[in-house]
Formats: sequence, C-alpha cells, structure tokens
Amino acid sequence: MINLSFSSFTLFFALFAFAQIVMAFMLLLPKAKDNEQVKLYCALMLVAGFYLLPSIFFSIEPYNVIWWVTFFASNLLPGIFFLVGLSVFSDHHIIKAKHYGFAVTPAVILFIAKLLQIFGINQADLFIIVLINIALLVDIGLVCFALLFAIKCWRNDLVKERRIIRGAVISVTATYIILVIILGQVLQINWPWLNTFEMLMLAALISGLNFYLFTPKLTSLFEPPKSNQIEETPVEFKNELVKLKSVMTEECLYRQEGITISKLASHVAIQEYKLRTIINGALGYRNFNDFLNHYRITEVSEKLISETYKSTPILTLALDSGFRSLSSFNKAFKMTHNATPTEFRKNQSA
Repeated sequence: MINLSFSSFTLFFALFAFAQIVMAFMLLLPKAKDNEQVKLYCALMLVAGFYLLPSIFFSIEPYNVIWWVTFFASNLLPGIFFLVGLSVFSDHHIIKAKHYGFAVTPAVILFIAKLLQIFGINQADLFIIVLINIALLVDIGLVCFALLFAIKCWRNDLVKERRIIRGAVISVTATYIILVIILGQVLQINWPWLNTFEMLMLAALISGLNFYLFTPKLTSLFEPPKSNQIEETPVEFKNELVKLKSVMTEECLYRQEGITISKLASHVAIQEYKLRTIINGALGYRNFNDFLNHYRITEVSEKLISETYKSTPILTLALDSGFRSLSSFNKAFKMTHNATPTEFRKNQSA
C-alpha cells in the first residue's frame, strides 16, 4: 500500500513547478536581450527556481555559496513580481531606478539580518525582529501594489489572452497572500498542508502562464482539418466598425467624463466582448485608454494649430478633450508627437 504524505505531494508539485520554470526560462532567454518585459519575466522565473530549491532538496548546507545565492534570490521573489506586474500589465509604464530599489530592499534587509545573526546577534534580539518584520511588510506591500495595479488596469485591457492571465495572477496571488504570507509568515501558523498548497498554487500558476505563452500553432506541424466551407469576414463587424468610428468622431464620446468600455458598448449597442475584439483586432489598440487618447490627442493637436484657439491655455484644451490631468495629457501627447504640447504649438506656428 502506498503511503502518501504531505511532504510527498509538496515534493511532486515543487518538482513540477520547477520543470515548468526551467522550460519557460530556456524558451524566453534568447528573446530577453531586446525586450525589457521578457528580461524581467526571465528574472522572475530564475528567482522562483531558487525559491523552490529548499522544497526540492529539503536541506542545503548552511552558509555555503549555494545557500547564500538561494537565500538572497528567493527573497527577491516578491520584488521581481512587483516589477513584472508594473511592466507586463501596463503598456506604457516605465520601470525606473526607484522601482528597482523598492524591489531589492526586502532581500537586502533580510541579508543584513542574517549576517548580523552569524556575527553573534541573537535571532530573538529586538533589532533583528524589527528588521525581519520591516522586510516582511515591504514584501506584502510590493505584492499588494502589483495586485492592485493589475486590478486597476484589467478593465481597460483589450488583449484577451493578457486579460485571462491577469485574472489568474490576481486570483492566485490573492490566495497566496492570505494563505501563505499572512498565515504562514505573519501569524506563524504551521498547518501541515500549507506548504503543499503553496507548491500546488505555484505549479498551477506557472503551468497556466506557460500554456498561454507557448501554445503552438498546430498548423505549423500538422495539416489543418479539411473543409469545403470558405470563411468570410462577418459583415456585422464591418458595419459596427463604421458605426464605432462615426460615434467617436461625430458625437465625440471620448470627451465624456468616466467613459468606460462597457458604457461605450451600451451606447453603440455592441456587445462588450465584440467591441473589445473590434478595437483590439481591427484597430490595433491593446488598451482602451490608448483608443480614447487617439481621438483626444487628435482634437487637441488640431486646436493647437488653429488661430481660433491660439490664446486658449493648453490645460483647458486637454481637459475639454477628456483628459483628467495635465500630466496624463502631456505623457500621451509626447508619445504621439515626440514633442510637448508647447513645443508642438510653437513649431507649427513658426
């Protein structure tokens, strides 16, 4: 009779997750050179692999090179997750030096705390306890920030696959925070199944990500199924595209405060999922705000070179077109024209 313990299941899920991580890392690494998002994702896979090592080998000789690398890299996991969340779940968010600083802070704090313990400071010392708790709070803060950022940007995401991945990351990460970080590390609850469940979630999440990242096109290897039917582009998509463009240009719906994709779908009487497909597939926008900003920037650009609006402040033009703040307008305008609104107006009038 086979006797399966929680440790057996933990090892199985840890090995499964590790294998998925190695596969993703090897497949993506060649593409990391020219893509910052891929580079960060590879870094996430790398630190996740080190995080799993203790669950696979159960014991690593303390304080040798492998132990230190594993200790530091595994403590980087929440920080790298934070960076990946900012990078992948936003099309225009730029990762700055301060973000990298936030990401490595908990690992550095825990590294210092471990060194102090080695040099004779007791683990129960108040200073060590404070350091460890600061690192833990920063870890939770980084993961929660990435989680909230993913939720905030989810509604306007027009890329179907990314929306599905975002939903999976949100749900699994929320469960991870509650069951693993809060119960296991903050409240110090050592339920025998907790570590097993942690490995199961990691295995499920990484497998799901790999499924969407590396699903092959069967027609590249196998013959497509034979069919006598000739597929045609649905006529209603063409009609709805014309209708959508008409509403945006004639009614200027992009000016409406708080306009969302669901409100736009209701206004043009198009199902929301179909409207997402049209804006993303037919028009090429990955984000709903980018779609709205196209019309807003076009309107402001025309007014900036018009004699009628020559003395109108740029802030007024931006707000009238639907932007909520001058900073968001300036960012979108510069991405479009590679110049600030002031420079654009000056160049056009010269």
